[in-house]
Amino acid sequence: MKKGLRRMYIAFLSPVVIAFLVAYLYPVLRTVQMSFFKVSDISAARETWEFVGLFNYMDLFSRQLFRVSFRNMILIFLVGGIFVFSISLFFAWVLHKGMFMSNFWRNVIYLPTVITPVAMITVWTQYVYNNRYGLLKTIFDALGLEKLANIPWTSTQYAFWSMLIAFVFCSIGGNLLVYMAAMKKVPEELYEAAFIDGATEGKAFFKITLPLIMDNIKTQVTFWVIGCIGFFLWSRVFSVVPSDPTTITPASYMYDQIFGTSISANAVAGSTNVGMGAAIGVVLCIVTVIALAVINAAFPKEKYEI
Repeated sequence: MKKGLRRMYIAFLSPVVIAFLVAYLYPVLRTVQMSFFKVSDISAARETWEFVGLFNYMDLFSRQLFRVSFRNMILIFLVGGIFVFSISLFFAWVLHKGMFMSNFWRNVIYLPTVITPVAMITVWTQYVYNNRYGLLKTIFDALGLEKLANIPWTSTQYAFWSMLIAFVFCSIGGNLLVYMAAMKKVPEELYEAAFIDGATEGKAFFKITLPLIMDNIKTQVTFWVIGCIGFFLWSRVFSVVPSDPTTITPASYMYDQIFGTSISANAVAGSTNVGMGAAIGVVLCIVTVIALAVINAAFPKEKYEI
């Protein structure tokens, strides 16, 4: 490599590398270090930190509330993921095949994605799940289904699943557009040849469309996993009580530990444990790395030319 070219590379890359070290690597290392200490306040001086070793991690996994939050995260990932990807793939395929007013239906399905989550949560809790005048109550009353009409959807018993249904509904649109864009790149000649050979629509989807858009599906699954691990806003806003064990997730629990809003005997407590919050952040980082490794191993390595 020529000396002048090497200097140009160094000149252009140095600001990026420095920015990465300052804005990303240093906070990560600081968080890992903090996870081994008992820290009473996020702004506490380094001299006040009390070294506790692995105690934060052992204490964390012994807490019932953290185990519940982790279980909620897994359910959001698995149950929510199954519905989001199956429904979005189905609608993408139907709209791609030329359904009547396909552009209109595409925009309707995508609309919840562009609305802020807080607004969508308000709509669902106040106008869909409300057990006095909500949409579900109105529909079930009209059908004469009194038991379903009287279900308290936002109560502790149903809050998690109500939240998950609303979240799935709002997540379909983004995946839909990605899959439709990918399907448009599949040559029509492949379908024509398949139909001449007697293939059905179902076989054409599974044998042609699905393999050719697998890279797009992998990308969306990756985003879904990262979103589920960092699932916070819906958990925080959906429940009236802060850190409701029914809807709490690890990211929400981490916030509680750092900023002091936690549930204790159904009451809001104000104690903080920043070291514990840092430990949760480290655990979530490890879970993310493992999840991405599993995704890379699970998806096929074959490359198809479109």
